Amino acid sequence: MSSNALVSIVMPAYKFRYFERTLDSVLGQTHPALELVICDDNPDGTIAAAVERRRAAARFPIRYQRNPSRLGELGSTIKGIGLAQGDYVKFLHDDDVLEPDCIAALVQAMQASPDVVLASSRRQRIDGDDAPLPDIHATSFPFAGDVLLDGPELLSFLADHTINFIGEPSCVLCRRQDLLEIGDQLMMLDGKVIHWVGDLALYAKLLHRGNLALLARPLTRFRVTRDQYSQAGRDQPGIGDQGHDDFRRGVRAMGWYRGDGDVRLVHVTPLDGGRAEPVDLLQAIQAVYARGRAQLALRDWQAQRQLPPAKRALFDARLAELGGGARLAVMLDARNADAAALQASLHSLLLDGAAFATLSVAVLGAATATPWPDPRVRHLPLASADEAADRNAALAELDRSDWFLCARAGTVFCAGGLLRLVLELAQQPHGSALYADEWLALDAQTLAPVLRPDPDLDLLLGNPLATAGHWVFRRALVQELGGFDPDHDGALELELILRLFQRDAGASLGHLPEPLLIAAPADAAAGAEARQRAVASHLRARGYADARIDALPGGLHRIDYGHAQQAPVSIVTITQDNLPALQRLVVGLLETTAYPAYELLLVDNASDAPAVGAWLQAVAELGNGRIRVFALEQRVAQAEARNLAATQAHGDYLLFLDADSAVVQGRWLHELMNHAQRPEVGIVGAKGVSADATITHAGLLPGLLPGAGHAFAGEPMAQAGYMGRLQVAHRYSAVSERCMLVRRDLFERLSGFDAGGFGDGGADVDLCLRAAALGEWTLWTPEALLLQPAAPPRPQSADDALLQRWLPVMAHDPAYSPSLGLEQPGGFKLGESEFSWQPLAWKPLPRILAHPGDAFGSGHYRVIQPFQALAEAGQIDGVYYARLLDPVEMERIAPDAVVVQRRVGDVELAKMERMRRFSTAFKVYELDDYLPNLPLKSVHREQMPKDVLRSLRRAAALVDRVVVSTPTLADALAGLHADIRVVHNRLDPRMWGDLPAPTRTSAGAKPRVGWAGGASHTGDLELIADVVQALAGEVHWVFMGMCPERLRPHVAEVHPGVDFERYPQALAALRLDLALAPLEDNLFNRCKSNLRLLEYGACGYPVVASDLPPYQHGLPATLVKNRFRDWVNAIRMHLADAPARAAAGDALHAAVRRDWMLEGANLQAWRAAWLPD
Repeated sequence: MSSNALVSIVMPAYKFRYFERTLDSVLGQTHPALELVICDDNPDGTIAAAVERRRAAARFPIRYQRNPSRLGELGSTIKGIGLAQGDYVKFLHDDDVLEPDCIAALVQAMQASPDVVLASSRRQRIDGDDAPLPDIHATSFPFAGDVLLDGPELLSFLADHTINFIGEPSCVLCRRQDLLEIGDQLMMLDGKVIHWVGDLALYAKLLHRGNLALLARPLTRFRVTRDQYSQAGRDQPGIGDQGHDDFRRGVRAMGWYRGDGDVRLVHVTPLDGGRAEPVDLLQAIQAVYARGRAQLALRDWQAQRQLPPAKRALFDARLAELGGGARLAVMLDARNADAAALQASLHSLLLDGAAFATLSVAVLGAATATPWPDPRVRHLPLASADEAADRNAALAELDRSDWFLCARAGTVFCAGGLLRLVLELAQQPHGSALYADEWLALDAQTLAPVLRPDPDLDLLLGNPLATAGHWVFRRALVQELGGFDPDHDGALELELILRLFQRDAGASLGHLPEPLLIAAPADAAAGAEARQRAVASHLRARGYADARIDALPGGLHRIDYGHAQQAPVSIVTITQDNLPALQRLVVGLLETTAYPAYELLLVDNASDAPAVGAWLQAVAELGNGRIRVFALEQRVAQAEARNLAATQAHGDYLLFLDADSAVVQGRWLHELMNHAQRPEVGIVGAKGVSADATITHAGLLPGLLPGAGHAFAGEPMAQAGYMGRLQVAHRYSAVSERCMLVRRDLFERLSGFDAGGFGDGGADVDLCLRAAALGEWTLWTPEALLLQPAAPPRPQSADDALLQRWLPVMAHDPAYSPSLGLEQPGGFKLGESEFSWQPLAWKPLPRILAHPGDAFGSGHYRVIQPFQALAEAGQIDGVYYARLLDPVEMERIAPDAVVVQRRVGDVELAKMERMRRFSTAFKVYELDDYLPNLPLKSVHREQMPKDVLRSLRRAAALVDRVVVSTPTLADALAGLHADIRVVHNRLDPRMWGDLPAPTRTSAGAKPRVGWAGGASHTGDLELIADVVQALAGEVHWVFMGMCPERLRPHVAEVHPGVDFERYPQALAALRLDLALAPLEDNLFNRCKSNLRLLEYGACGYPVVASDLPPYQHGLPATLVKNRFRDWVNAIRMHLADAPARAAAGDALHAAVRRDWMLEGANLQAWRAAWLPD
């Protein structure tokens, strides 16, 4: 069939809001042969008018049909198919958008193979403003390119896994003849209409006949808005379950389900030819969805790293205090780069603001390069093919810059990173160079963070690709050192960095822990020999003439330093009853270890089993003096036992090795000594793996309290690890005592392990940190491999001892980026962006850490909204987060104050106790309700501890202040704390300040009277149940949120609850003539705030409320006693006088806007309550 085949676009129309955009996308189609068939259900003529406005300009027929009576979407679609004349039918709904070549591409796909019965493409979800939305499971595209899927196999898959990854009707194209044969049972299976997944019912009828062509490029923009009926249904849990069940039953009833084999496997063929391969569709969809969500999280993480206006002003003022921003030049290598790549780099660099006024760009490229219209950009033509000469010549031209950075055109710079870099350079006048973190753009959609540790010479030598790019150098110093070395073309930056390391042992090198740019990964093969030459030159300069560099995959290096001597080592093993493990260790060590200069000290820590002592004595006699055995009469802590054994050692090095280790490699001790014999190294650890080939030791991260700080714990041993750190030697703050090699003189200077302070564990971390304080390095090497089981959990007492002595060091570990989280065992997972985004590091504002009790009403009104408003006003800095943080996480943030809302559970109170012990921050406990007296009918009673008052007393004893919402609540809690402050609830003007004026019900219609609230108000609504029933004939009752079953027969409208962000608009949309605020009379309710009254007032609703303390604040509302006749009389009074009713609503609105908004003095009250006096 010709590519000019006629396509009928069938459009069932009803909603006008987006119709014109949809129609314009049809008119812009590139396929030459089209007709548009519109069946219109719209009652007001707006769609008809829009069609007429465009008809004359259309290059193809538009066949418009106004439905005499509403047919609905399905009926209009069936009617449109009957009117269509094309070979193919393209469905299109009235709010979706087609890309210009959508139909042409789908026709071509249909014609690619005679057995294709349905063509579709990936689709892009968009919102009401045409902004793209993230993928969901169904829109995640599980293939690398355009594909052909076996139709009958796919149908069986859908019958078990009803995921519509094919697309909505707007996405697909099929033959008209097939649709005519299906007739008016378009979305039926086995005689039953399929709801919610009716499109899949149609596809099923086609796929049992043939195959699906699925295109990888998004050709349809599928709109998702809250006002769509289908979307509103999807938002209700379980709403589509019956439709899914009916679909699955229908496929089976039609005999289309193949019960043999795994229906998850569907044969997939590249559309441009190739072999069909079975693909596990479920796994593929889940995997691509997970990758998409992860990428979305990464981009959101980076997007949060920007300064709001108030903080930007403080930042600029700080720069001015320091004499202005540093003069930084970015040298962009534009050779072989296209114009778009260069433009992307320049756009990301040439930013507005005082911070960037001293930033300049030098574009290195051919003389014909197009000039950039900005005075900060200079073009420097390349004069030779010598890279070093070109760069040195460029440096000479940049005489107005103090610092420079080299990058390739196409590199995109992050605004937040540039801001922090400019400030960091201004604050580091004596540094020689520094580097930042970055993102790798693995492809157009995939980013990977490179969050580097502080300067680590071993990691630089072992993985220069990940560590030696995009450094910022002091220009004058580089010129003083002779510039870039022409002998090292291909590794110029690496060689220069190593020269700077050699100059002062890295003391003047710095690290900015902030992503600065997004760049493509470096080619591991390009420059590999040059990098090895640069490393070899550096090692020779340090005196390692016989060093050997082995190249590993991925551009990694393994270095043998070629020591001339083999220093003697004393291996110390403490045993305690586990004889089989000890025997395995000793036999394996003696039989396998190739390093000759060692002795083995075996210490029996008062074993209970006599066989241990006997075997030890026997093995000592066979050891020819190499094995010495000691027996302790009384059992002591491991740390003390090691200290005692060390006093008997003869070696220059002490190797503490646990008895449950197994030696499996001949050169393991050689590899440890390869680094231990370097003068700057004091301690070395080995790579531990379990019997199932997973990591048990790859260095310790002291601040990573989960899993006792073991880096990469549980990772497969063959993995490269984050930044290749499982494959190359590099520094850690600590390694485990289970295999720890220590220079003996250092061990003695440190007086060994601190057995008194760390008898329960943690002595290894303490020893390494004390060594670091003396300037000694702790190193871990993957080349020394041992078989070791996973380490036992470290008791909390050991963690507490470490925190007491080393908390600041644990929080700011030079081996672990502050952008990486501390909550997951193994580490190296991206942490919360807000935790590490601290651009105001000099703390010009008080820093507050707030923990809301929920993400709904109380958490928003009393923590999140005040926090956000104060932060936007430039009054505070900090972060809010639901989970209570551990002491190390808190120390990273270094808050001046911590606000904890409504935590009463034992686990969270225990966290608060640790917070009290390890944090000096001012601590505030926030409470909005009188929890000891929850109403009997409250759904929250079961969530509270049995003795909640005891929990409240315990919480109050751990804080410096208690903040409550009302004076009545303060009185009820009197005696709980010496400092109880009252801060009233207020409305955030960002949410409540711009609501539409209320629409009054026209004369003759029933007035709209209503209530809004959540599930905790059962008792309150029972107060007015008889009122609702009695007035059902006089008013139009409107409820939002909760509505008891007893009231539903009398309530005209029941609206579901909505997200908190949409609540003000949803409340205003109820268009109430009168709002009710009943409160059951009990101590709990008497302690509540007037929040409901404020919300109604912000909408301009007049209010009748219970005459209880929460509403006795002088606001203009009608207060009544909780009696049937009082409620009825008050409601009828308002209903009888529409002008007075409207005036009452206006008066309440004015009072709320004047006195109860979260601004001015009301906002400052929160700041005062959260900070010490």
